[in-house]
Amino acid sequence: HTELFNLKQFDLAILDEASQVLEPQIMALLAHPTAVRRFIMIGDHKQLPAVVQQRPSESVVSDTLLRDMALLDCRDSLFERMLRLYRNDENVCFMLTRQGRMHHEIADFPNKHFYQGQLQVVPLRHQLTPSPEPRVRFFHVSPYANGLSDNVNVAEAELVVDYLINIWESNKADFHPDETVGVIVPYRNQISAILSILASRLQVDDHPLLNITIDTVERFQGSQRKYIIYSFTVQREYQLRFLTETNFIEDGQLIDRKLNVAMTRAQEYLIMIGNRVVLSKNPLYAQLIQDYL
Repeated sequence: HTELFNLKQFDLAILDEASQVLEPQIMALLAHPTAVRRFIMIGDHKQLPAVVQQRPSESVVSDTLLRDMALLDCRDSLFERMLRLYRNDENVCFMLTRQGRMHHEIADFPNKHFYQGQLQVVPLRHQLTPSPEPRVRFFHVSPYANGLSDNVNVAEAELVVDYLINIWESNKADFHPDETVGVIVPYRNQISAILSILASRLQVDDHPLLNITIDTVERFQGSQRKYIIYSFTVQREYQLRFLTETNFIEDGQLIDRKLNVAMTRAQEYLIMIGNRVVLSKNPLYAQLIQDYL
């Protein structure tokens, strides 16, 4: 209904989460002759991209003229294409470097490996407050030979529930399901396993822990919690392909989008649980484990 712009025009439009908006979704508005005079796109191409059903072989661009415009793949956002063209042009592109979510100890690994050390704390009070316990921890768990799907790791699910109950006991006075703690897993089967064990351990139907968010990293993008528990879940080496399917290389540095999003959801504490034998097959995960185990 672009005819509406015959009645109302705008000097400026701000497009948030721009790295998740594909070109066809915004092009009609961008190309309208009078709708909006200027656009500002805000996003992070190092977090998760738009969800696209096409396979890479179907979406790749071969036309020479389009590739000259840095349109290389229809799965990419306009934001990414503009970065290819203008990332070194200070008149067009600017990086926001102050973050107000994570304690600096949580931010250290993503900052070093994904943002070239450019991120700084605002700082807010929770970003500087000392803690008697580590802000980031990794726990090795050997999976049970349970005969279930590879997408269900009961050993990790039980440890996740242990930590959830400990967090509840430590934060009863100001516990809020949408603010205090969240659990990130790669598979929906693991969500069911955690919920089942949690319900059996609590033995009540209305416990606040039953209202927390336990979901995939895709559903957590854009949100935050005081505590984040990340259960890698994987038990076989082939599963690493799923965890790293959105990775890419920038300036010679591997950018792991899923790991980046998962780690940066935590404000004050990050607990990671996984099988170090399997995860260490990936060099970046091996470094993560070395830093925090």
